[in-house]
Order: sequence, then C-alpha cells, then structure tokens
Amino acid sequence: MEDSEQPKSRREAVIADTPPRTTPLVGREPELRAVLGRVDQAPATGLVVVQVSGEPGIGKTSLLTEIARRLRERQCGVLTSASDVLGKRIPYGAVAALIRSLPPDRIRADALAALEISGNEDAGAWFGRACDRVVRLLTELTATRPAALLIDDLDHVDDDSLALLTLVLRRVSSAPLVLVTASRSADAVLLDRVEPYAEVVRLDLAPLSGADVARIVEAVLQTSVDEGLAREVQQRSDGNPFFVTEIARSLRELDLVTVDGNRARLAVSPDAIRLTRREALLRRVAPLENDTRLVARAVSVFRRVRLDQISLLARVASLPEETVVAAFDELLRVHIVVHDDNGYRFSHALVGEALYHEVGPAQRRHLHSLISARLLDDREQGLPVDLLQLAWHLAESAAPGDRVAVGVLAEAAAQARASAPETAAALCFRALQLLPRNAPERAELLALQCRVLARASRPALAIDPGLAALESLQPGQERTRVATAVISSLFSVGRTAEAMALADVEVARGDAPASLEAQRAVLLVYNNRHDDAVSEVARIEALPISSPAEGVIVFEHLAMLTSLLFQHDRTVEYANRALAYSDGQPMLELQALSVCASITALAGLVHDASWRVRRAEDLLDQVGSHGFRAERAASRVALDWLGGRWDAALDGIGRWLPDVEAAQADQALGVLQAIELSIRTWRGELDVAARLAALPAPQSVNISRLHAVSLAEYLIARGEADQAYALLDDNVGSGLDAAYSCVLVARMIELDLERGHPEAAEKALARLSDVSATRVSPWSRTTVRRVTGIVRRDVESLREAVSEAALGGLEFEKARAQLALGEISDDEVPVLVEAYTAFQRLGAHGLRRQAGTRLRALGAKVPRARSKAPGLLTEAEENVARLVQQGMRNRDIAAALHYSPRTIEVYLSRIYAKLHVSSRLELARVLDAMQQR
Repeated sequence: MEDSEQPKSRREAVIADTPPRTTPLVGREPELRAVLGRVDQAPATGLVVVQVSGEPGIGKTSLLTEIARRLRERQCGVLTSASDVLGKRIPYGAVAALIRSLPPDRIRADALAALEISGNEDAGAWFGRACDRVVRLLTELTATRPAALLIDDLDHVDDDSLALLTLVLRRVSSAPLVLVTASRSADAVLLDRVEPYAEVVRLDLAPLSGADVARIVEAVLQTSVDEGLAREVQQRSDGNPFFVTEIARSLRELDLVTVDGNRARLAVSPDAIRLTRREALLRRVAPLENDTRLVARAVSVFRRVRLDQISLLARVASLPEETVVAAFDELLRVHIVVHDDNGYRFSHALVGEALYHEVGPAQRRHLHSLISARLLDDREQGLPVDLLQLAWHLAESAAPGDRVAVGVLAEAAAQARASAPETAAALCFRALQLLPRNAPERAELLALQCRVLARASRPALAIDPGLAALESLQPGQERTRVATAVISSLFSVGRTAEAMALADVEVARGDAPASLEAQRAVLLVYNNRHDDAVSEVARIEALPISSPAEGVIVFEHLAMLTSLLFQHDRTVEYANRALAYSDGQPMLELQALSVCASITALAGLVHDASWRVRRAEDLLDQVGSHGFRAERAASRVALDWLGGRWDAALDGIGRWLPDVEAAQADQALGVLQAIELSIRTWRGELDVAARLAALPAPQSVNISRLHAVSLAEYLIARGEADQAYALLDDNVGSGLDAAYSCVLVARMIELDLERGHPEAAEKALARLSDVSATRVSPWSRTTVRRVTGIVRRDVESLREAVSEAALGGLEFEKARAQLALGEISDDEVPVLVEAYTAFQRLGAHGLRRQAGTRLRALGAKVPRARSKAPGLLTEAEENVARLVQQGMRNRDIAAALHYSPRTIEVYLSRIYAKLHVSSRLELARVLDAMQQR
C-alpha cells in the first residue's frame, strides 16, 4: 500500500522529511576523475565497468552520488539503484529501481511493464521480453551520448537482477555505457560475468589522508582545526570519512574541543578520550529517548517500513501507536531515518546494522517472529501481504520443524519459480533447512529446487537435489519431470554416462512417457550404443503421445537421433512432425522450429534449416526473443558459415555468445567455438585462433567432432600435421558411425596425400566409399565426391561435388571442390576464377593464393584484388594497424588504446580481411609499402 493511500490522520502524524545533509566530496577527486574519464572514452570502447570497493563508510555512496550529479549536469542518462538486506529478497528489485530512477516516458513504462509476469505466461518468453525491453531502453538512452548505471551496495542486489543484468549488459557491450558498482568486497559475480565483454576498472577506496580528514572535521565544526585534533580524529577513525564525521560530531557534543584563535583544538589530553568508531556510531542514537531508541531498533528489524505498517511497528516495539508515531518523527528529524521511493530506511546502512546487532540474536529472532505472526494473521483475514517479505521474516525466525514456515517458503518459491528462479531456489534451500531429514515434504521441496535451478540454467546445481528427490518420489508426473530435469542437467554438464544410467533406471520402472523414452534413445548414441539406438526409433515413434508439448519433445528428439544416425531424410520428416504437434501454440511452434533448425543446420541441410529459422524469427513478436535463443543462434551462425557469409557469422558469434554463455547452453557454445576457430584458421588469423584452440573442447559427442575438424585445421596451419592426423583418427570411430566422420576421414585422406602416403589415402577412401551410400546429406555427398576426385584425379567426381555443394547451398565446400577441379584439369579456368573470387570474398587468403597460382600456371588472368589504399581502413582500424606494425601485442595495444583484448581481435579480423593479409608480419609489410609510396 502506498503512503498516499493512508488515512489523513495517519499521514499528518508524521512530520515532513528533513532535507538530506549534503557534504562536499572530500578526498575522492582522483577516483571521480577516473570515472568521468571512462565515461568520455565510452563512445570508443563500449561498455565500461567501474568497481568501487571498500569498507563500510569509506565513501562509496558519496562517490556514486557525486558521479550521478556530474553526469546529469552533462545531460547524460543516469540510472541509480541501492539495495539492502531486504532488497536482496525482492526478485528483480534492483533492475526495477534502476528503471524507476529515470524520468517517466513510454520506454521506461514499457520496461517496467515487462518486469511484470502473469501466472499463465511462459517463463522463457517473459524473461526474453524483459531483457529485450531493458536492452531497448539502454540502447535509446545511449543513442546520442553516454549513459551510466550506478548500483550501490552490489553485495545486496538480488540474484535474479544479477542474472538479467548480466545478459543485458553483454548484449549492449558496444554501447557507450558505464556501469559503476559499489560493494564492500572486491569480489562480485556480476563483474566476473561481464568482464570478457567490457573494460573493467577497479577502484579500492583507501583511507583518507590527514589533510582530507582535516577538511571534513572543519566542515563539521565549521572552523579551522589544528594539526593535533585532525591527527587524533584520523587515528581513531582510521581515515574512514563516515567515522571522521561521527567522531568529530561526538567530540563537539561532548565538549571535548575548544576554539582558540579561530582554530579548534582538543580541550583535554587525547588519553582522556574514550571514543572508538563503534562508540561514535552508537552515539547517533544514544541521545534519543528510550522509546525512540526502541522504535529505531524495531525499524532495524524491518529494514524498510511504510506508513501503513506503523501499527505493526508499534507491536514489535511494544509501545502505544501514538508513542511510535512521535518517535518515528524524531528519527526523521535527526536524520537517522530518511524517506525514499520505497518507504523509510536508515540514512546509512551502518546505523541500521549497529542497531540490528545491538538487539541481540535471540531478541532479533523474537522480533522477526512477531512480524511474521502479524503478517500471517493478516493473511488469514484476507488482507494483502507481501509473500516474499513474510517468507524473509519466517526464514529469520522459524525454528526447525516449523511446518507453517516451510509451507510459506515453499509457496513463495513456487510463486517465484517462473519469473525469479534464483530467488525460488534460495527459498527452497531455507525451507529444507527447517525440515527434519525424514520429513515427507522434503521430496517435494527437493523436486522444486531441482526444477527451478534447471530453469535458471544452473544444471550443475540442479543435479544433487534432483537425485535426492528421486529417492523418495513415487511414480507419476512429478517424478517424470524431475527425472527429465536431472537427465538434461547431467547431459548439459557432460556427464552422459550418468544420464544414460538414470534414464535406464527410469524406463525400467515401467510406464515411462514417450518423452523420456526419446530422451534415453538419444543418450544411447552419445554412449556409443548406435545399434541399440537404431532399434529404438520405430518403437518410440509408435508410443502414445499425451499432449502437444510431449509430441514436440518426442519428435524433436527423434529428429536429433536420426541425424546422429545419418538418416537425414527421416530427420526432416520427424522435424516436420514436431512442428505439426505444436498445434498452433506459438511457444511450442517456436520450440519445434528452433530446436529442429539447429539439428538440420548442423547436419548441413542448409535449405531446410533456413526456412525453419525464418519462420521461428517471424514468431518472436508474439512470444519474445529469449525462448530457444541458443538454438537459433547456433542455427543462424552455422547457416552463415556453411553459406559463405563469414563476416555475418563472426558478427553473429559476437552478438549471441553472451546469451549462449548465460544460458549455459554447452552444445550451442561448442558450435560457436568450433565455427569461429574454423573461420579464423582459414583466414590465417592464427593469433586469434590460438586463443580459441586453447579453450576446453566441447563435451557433446557430436559437437566435439565438429570441433576436432576445426582444431585439426588449426594444427595443420601451425605445421603440426602429425598431431592433426592423430586428432582426426581419434574422433572418427571404428565403424565411421561418429558424427562428421565423412569430413574427418576426408581430411585424413588429404593429409595422407600431402605427406606422400597414397596407399593410405586409397585405403581410407575405400573405407569411406563403403558407407557413402548411407550418407545422404549434401555436405557428406560433396565431401565424399571431392576426396574421391582428388585421390583418383577424377574430373567427373569433382564436377559432381561442385554440383552437390551448389544445390545444397554450401558455398565454401563448393569453392573447395572448384579449386580441386581446377588443380587437376586444364580446361576449368572459369571454375577456378569463381573459386578465387569466392575465397577472396570469404577472406580465405591461403586458398585464394593457391587458386591464383594455378591460374597463372595456366596462363589465365588472375582477378584483381581490392585496393589496399590507406583510406580503406577506418581511423580506429588504422590506429590498431600502426601499433601492430610497431611490434606491439594485442594486450599492449588494448592498454594503449583503452580497448579490451577482445576488441583488438575484432579490429584485426576486419583489417586482415580488408587488406587481404593473414598474419601480423604480412600486415606490417603492407603498411611499410604504403608508407614508401
């Protein structure tokens, strides 16, 4: 209930707030300049994160307040938020506070509305819409000038706000945006999550110097001070500006200072003063009357109060309501309590903490109990009660075995699970702490905890509670849901053998639904049980389907299964059946299209995947863009890669990588990693490729093979052909039944020829030919025909390879087949020219030079490369290129130009493509030649 809605008598009982006491910022001028300087650089660097840390009272809030004032004077957009212990329990409270701090307008209203979720709305669609609206707000806010997010007390920001902000900040990392956070500890989850996408500056606020302490003391005493007084205050306060102020005020109030010749000094010996930091802090409330102090203690238990809670505050303080009203007025008058948009709070968190700990643990628990009892009574009477606030007070006061508290915590978790899974998981954890080990309710709570953690993309954390729940859950829908969540989580973290074992157990129990059977069948392939998987397809297809959602799940799994078994004609059939089962429901339709698009794209079925992605994107206005974003990202990047749009593929990786990482979508992440490694290697950007090659290989059994193809190509480019051959051989599989086995064997055959082992190449080709009849995808057919033509110098096979690739939309594979055809035939100059042009467009300069050499050998004209004129580079690119020319490494260039190393990599990729070079040495030579003209 808002204050404005209270009865008139109640409103008039509380005096108006005293104006906030403003003190000039002292001693933090270097930090202020550093932050403002970063704001000036933001248009060039993109997202900048400034972490301000230090002990309580050191001046973090004052610094953020001054930053906000200076930026508003520059007409920059400024969003501010401050949290506390209670705020940490309000899902998305910090994000909502940031948005509300802006002047009202339509975009602000849209973003706030997006944070509201209805009970029947899909969580993925809601979260996606919320992210999109906040991204749109920040994008528009930074369209003409930099903007800043200022988050005070980051330690107390709720987990759900952190999750949303992580994703949003990664998506706007190129915008001129500065995030400034203040926290007591230098360790911050949010900063760790966004650091790869931002320039990070860490400012640890140190104690103030003697001169700065003297300035604050002079402001408090309103006169100059002598050196001895300033030194004594500095020693007792440890240079902490909050305690400098409190100690100086206490010395004045205790008549321990005197003014002599317009200069204040100590009136007594320093040894006679008994005043520590804690004593100075408690003196803020010591002069208060006993009733006022009791009310202050009660407020510390609430942390925040509203005027409609005055009667409850009176009950907690055990005082008449009229007395509480008068005491509350006094707290406002002396500025111990202040008012903000969310009610009344302490003017400084240190005051509230001191009062809270002064109460004592037993009394605190009792007061929380009083509050929760009153809120429970209000609920029984049908009055509105904030469920999450009630849950907090119960969590702080309930004794083990309190079934009422457990019920409320479970209810709050269930309410929060769709929109705030992080909060829901924490509530489950606390409820489980209250329950005895043998309590029958534990299974239900563990099941809920597992499912919300899985929904929050925390697969590693979801496994243990899920397994514990399965020990007690009886057969039925809830057990199936939990088993499915645990199996998916085990699969996500690469524990496929355990996922297989659990799936076997659940199916053996009998009455397993078709969705679980389909999930198990896919795991059979991942555990090298291909024959068992083949036999399962027809049986699963015939199982009864209980709902449209189950139908989508079953047939998308069958599409994945048949793709892994190289039955790609059936893959398309099952993908279509998954779409048919969506029954016109937009979210199910998006799921069927997105998941199956990723399956067919990774199989090289370019045309099929393309229409599915387009149709999925047409649905985004209806259901939001977040649902199945990782699958669409993998599909789009794979299609751009296979279709010869490599610049678009790299842009997509940069754009979608934050979302994929945030979702912990390991399979999609592996796809992006493998594709970028492939492109960087073929372009000769081996310094960038080296970073990618050093990353852990994907765990997924099929994506690990795709990654092996890219990694082997990188090793070959490095001159490590033997290591590449061994890697390819390890990933092929004994019966060529592994994913991408055609591509793996084909590269081994080429290496055999390059290393002078034609007999080994022939033997491998025969092995490949034995299975080629079952490989029906254009990618497989193109690959088989290309290596057949190379080994046997068969022109017709190579022409068929070119044709297959062209029909399948495989542009790079087409150019490779054209180059091979031009190498063995003297009559294919037009084809060779087309290959040269394609490699030039792709930036595959090693293959382009190879095609050019062959054209010159045939006496044909080589197409002219694009100009290498200096004007081709932008000013920023030219700055980077010149520093490379001087021999600087990426990290040194990043420091010199105030960019991140990742940004330098992006610039180098563009520079290489524009100047048709593939190494730092070639770039330096090109620039040297330019300077000599």
